[in-house]
Amino acid sequence: MTVVVVGSINIDLTMYLDRWPGIGETLTARDSAVSLGGKGANQCVAATRLGAQTAMLGAIGDDSYGREAVAALQRAHITLGLKTVTESATGMACIDVGPEGDNMIRLAAGANATLSSADVREQAALFKDARVVLLQNETPLNAALEAARLGREAGACVIMDPAPVPVPVWETSVFAAFDILTPNAAEAEHILQTPLRSTQAALTGARALAAFARRGAILTMGGAGVAWCVDGSTGYLPAAAVKVVDTVAAGDCFNGALASGLAQGWDVATAIGFAVRAAALSASRKGAQISLPSRAEVEAFGTVALASENNSTV
Repeated sequence: MTVVVVGSINIDLTMYLDRWPGIGETLTARDSAVSLGGKGANQCVAATRLGAQTAMLGAIGDDSYGREAVAALQRAHITLGLKTVTESATGMACIDVGPEGDNMIRLAAGANATLSSADVREQAALFKDARVVLLQNETPLNAALEAARLGREAGACVIMDPAPVPVPVWETSVFAAFDILTPNAAEAEHILQTPLRSTQAALTGARALAAFARRGAILTMGGAGVAWCVDGSTGYLPAAAVKVVDTVAAGDCFNGALASGLAQGWDVATAIGFAVRAAALSASRKGAQISLPSRAEVEAFGTVALASENNSTV
């Protein structure tokens, strides 16, 4: 497998709102959707659609949502290393999407919380040919650390998306288990305990975060672009211009695209540019996994969307 994803598998219950409700207010949504999600599953599907051979490790409940998730991942031609638990339901996210496409998410981990280091070790064979191991913080840390260890043994690049943001913030030794960190701006601010409200501040934050990991950090800022410091090289790319409809899976799409690019041997800057375009396309569509673009769509979009990319490194 070129990309191994260890992480969450959820069912997403999404409401599309014309405005945010006040406390105690009942508000009628403009639209709603029930779909498959979870950061891990979203990232794995994104990497697959963008050209990577993938494997997904995680946990589901013994319920209809879990069976639906398995079927969807199989249809996507993803190799599965899942455990099914009877004591917990499949994870669930309740997502409110506002009029500008921004969102608020409430998460019930469910079966995701049962994933252990032993579960990951049982799937060690899937790591043998890994080029990238992609992790998030929606499953227990011990499982992620075991996946990172197996990834390093295989010579893979280990990417950690520290979302939801760890509370309390992990010890420095934990961050050092990962090659590249990919927090968004809010997560980076929490980790560093400093505001990152400008491009220059984001670049400074990327450099600071890079010192925590083995190779560096990539800081995503939504419509404000991406700043990074990886392998001693620092850069910035603006966001691609799109009409934002729903940002729910944009960060997951970015991480999946990044992993896919790195697994194909691209340099970091090229992989980031590809991921920026993929994430923009995702944000221009409704839903989580259903919004994730194909490689052909990203390549076609890239021919016109980032003409200034060659001059974007600072």
